Formats: sequence, C-alpha cells, structure tokens
Amino acid sequence: MAEREFERDVRQTLRRVLFGLSGDAPTVPAMIIDEHNGFAEAMGPEPAELPAWLSDADLDQFATQFESTGFTGGLNWYRNIDRNWELSAPWRGALVTPAALHMVGDRDVVYRFPGGKEAATNLKTLVPHLTQTIVLPGCGHWIQQERPAEVNGALLEFVQAL
Repeated sequence: MAEREFERDVRQTLRRVLFGLSGDAPTVPAMIIDEHNGFAEAMGPEPAELPAWLSDADLDQFATQFESTGFTGGLNWYRNIDRNWELSAPWRGALVTPAALHMVGDRDVVYRFPGGKEAATNLKTLVPHLTQTIVLPGCGHWIQQERPAEVNGALLEFVQAL
C-alpha cells in the first residue's frame, strides 16, 4: 500500500519527491515503479541539501500537514484515474475556449512522458485561444516554486493583455 511507503518517513518522502521532480535533480525520474522499486525510490536518492527554492520551514509545514492528514486523499485521485476518464468521456475533444497561457518546465516529468512534448506543441488544437506556451529551461514539475519571478511575470503579462 502506497500510504505505508509514503508515511514511513513523511519528511524524507517529501524531500525526495520535491527534489526528485524538480529541475535541480541530476536526472528526470523514469517513473518506473514495481514491487521492488517504490515511488520514493523512483525519485532518486534523498538530496544532501534542499534546493534554494525550498526552505526547511516550508518542508516542516508540508510534513506537519501530511503527518496530520496522510496521503490517502491525493493517492485516491490516481487510484480513480480510469474512472475519471470514463466520467469525462462526454467531453472528449471539447474545446477549452477561454484565453489561456501554458507554462511547463522542460525537466517536468509529465512534459517528458511519451507524447508530452507533442501534446504541448499541439495544445492550441484543443485550446484555440491559447496565447502562449512557455517552456522554462532547467525547470521541473514545481514551476511556481522553482521560478516564482518568471511565473508571476508571465501571469501578469498574460492578464494585462486580456
């Protein structure tokens, strides 16, 4: 059960996941998980020190919250992913019509999934009022934490142009 793995040492889990999915990690995780290689293992080793964008106080806050509530809520979203696809089937191919901005890190594991870069390139077919796609070099999954000034600047520019 994933909860046992994640909750064995919440602080270590968070250190590994936050670092492992960031642009600061030495490699982008392959995300290959089996009975011998748990999720935390797929993130790579625990970092010797936190990246500059993550303070000990932030980590303490996250750990306190997850120690209190556990990981079940978040994990259940993934456990239900097939059902989520079934429930959203009536909207397959529907267009997202509001103006939009897309930002992603070039080291984001989701962007690196098979088809991820192509999906980002072709996003305008489903989001016709997409104003811009910004790919942040050297950035991972946590773009708003890793690059707050760039993300805020792009958001302000996007909103001001509306």
